[in-house]
Order: sequence, then C-alpha cells, then structure tokens
Amino acid sequence: MGRLLFARGQQTKFLLSVLKYQNATVKKLAVLCGVSERTIRDWRREKFTLSEEAFKRIQKRFSLPKTSFRLIDNYWYAKKGARSGGLRRLELYGPPGTKEGRQKGGRMSQLRRKQFPERYPNCPTPRSYSLPKLSNDLAEFIGIILGDGGITPYQLKITLNSQEEKKYIIFVSNLLHKLFHAAPAIYQRKNEHTCNVALAGIGLVNMLSQLGVSPGSKVLRQADVPDWIKNNKKYATACLRGLMDTDGCVYHHNHISHGARCFNLGLTFTNRSRPLADFVFRTLLSLGLTAKRTIDGVYVYRKENVDRYFSIVGSHNAHHMHRYMNFATIKATRRDTQEA
Repeated sequence: MGRLLFARGQQTKFLLSVLKYQNATVKKLAVLCGVSERTIRDWRREKFTLSEEAFKRIQKRFSLPKTSFRLIDNYWYAKKGARSGGLRRLELYGPPGTKEGRQKGGRMSQLRRKQFPERYPNCPTPRSYSLPKLSNDLAEFIGIILGDGGITPYQLKITLNSQEEKKYIIFVSNLLHKLFHAAPAIYQRKNEHTCNVALAGIGLVNMLSQLGVSPGSKVLRQADVPDWIKNNKKYATACLRGLMDTDGCVYHHNHISHGARCFNLGLTFTNRSRPLADFVFRTLLSLGLTAKRTIDGVYVYRKENVDRYFSIVGSHNAHHMHRYMNFATIKATRRDTQEA
C-alpha cells in the first residue's frame, strides 16, 4: 500500500467533508481507519499524507464525490531526505572518499587495533619486527636477497629452484626465521620448477631498507651491497657466499691449453647489476683468489682457485657443493672413457 498526495489544502477539505457526513466524529473515523484520533487530526491539518488503506476504508463506508490525488510510495520522502542529509554532510565535513581522508581513516584504524587488539579478534594487525644485530648470518642473508630475492612495498620473497635446491630452500627458510623470528611461507609456483620463500610485512620491508636493501628492481636501480658489509671483511665474505649461492654457479668446462684439450672446474657469478658484480670481483681478489671480470659477470678459473674459494668462503647450497665434490669423479670417468 502507498500514500495519497493531494494538492495543498485538498486533503484537509476532503477529511472535513467526511467528518460533516452524517455527523461523523474524529473518534468514529479513527476506528474505521484503524488509527489513533491523533493521526486523524494530523491528516486533517496535512502534517502527514493520508494512507491508501485508510482512503479505501473511507471510500467504502461513505459515498463521496470523486477526489483528485496522486498515489506515491510509502517512503517517498527517503530520497529527498537522503539528498538533503548528504548535502548538509558535504557542507559540514567536505567531500567524502578523498585520498587524505582514507589515509587518515586507515591510520586511525590501525592505531585502534594496536591499542585494543582484544576488540578485533578476527582482524590481524601489521607484524612488528625488531632490527637484528649486524652479523655474518645477516650479511649472508643480504647477499641472498641481492641474488635471488625480490622486495615489494609489502613483501620479501626469495625464488629458488624447487628441484635442485630443496635443501637450500630449507636453509634459507631457517635463516630467515633465525634472523627475524617469523616463519616464512614456502610455496611452489604453478607450472614452474621454482619455489618462493616469502615473508610479508611493511615493518620488515622498512627494516630491510634501514639495512641498505630497498624495494624495487635491482637492475633498474643498479643495487649495491650496503657499506656496513663492504667495510667489514668477515661480513663481505659472508655476503659473497650468499650472492654466489644464489646467482653463482659451479660449472665443468672443456678448454684448450697448450694445444691439449682439458676438462676443468670453474665458478661464475652473473648479475645485471654492475655494482654487485664489482663487489664479488673485488671481494674475491681481497681473499687472494684469481678472478676475471667480464661484461656479463665474474669468473674463477682453475680447480686450485675453486678449491681455495670453497675452503675460505664455503657454501650452504647443497647443489653447488654436490657439483664441486663430484668433479673429480666426473673427470676420472671421462678419462677412462677416452682411454677406452
């Protein structure tokens, strides 16, 4: 049922004509319409519009001349009121949904969740991280990030080979937990032989920035090793290990020496950030190793140099260690095959 909208003064005229009919009273009319006497009086002075149901009861009970009106919805005033309220709110507080307003609201919301976590049991708050002490483990982890890591404004992730580096994935996960006291997520990437070790949190990203590792493309910004690592030989060696374990490679290669074909062991580091390759090259030289700097990376030739690298620097990547330790066996097998 709707409501009747009369022209100004016509609703009063209509009800007065009803009340004059056979000396009808406000009380009798209220009983007929199923409302209070006060409602009848409000209708008579046009404070409110007459209901369609009441009109039909009156029409059925009394024979009245045809009356002109327009039928409207019960809540015809809602749209008008909402618009008026919206305009008033705009006048008082300015336009809603501004960037500044959303930022302020977000900050206040996070503050309340930190102050009163018991009020928000189902709403996680940003994890807080404490800055770890400078150490060999931290320097090595920085090397891992600069090698196979990626940092967004909200997350750190390290992408590794899920088939060849299974043990190294566990090592990186444990190292991350040891340094930041948080368990990272480990997940396989679909249709790829890669795995991500990830830890989220704006606090973590901000802390890594304080340590000298910033979000964004390492190649575009030509990322470099932080000074606190460069200026300490032990930290530099640990960072070199992290870089080599991720962007480095132990390889077996054939080459010609003095007219004879040789099979040898090598070590290479490739990264399109030139400062990182320069750091690897300088650190290798500082350790007494012979290295070659090329446009695309750094190379360590000859087995005795590689032996010295693994003796001084070492590796936590089982895949690299396997290729290094098995070189002698592979070389002996090749020699036996050639002699046969």
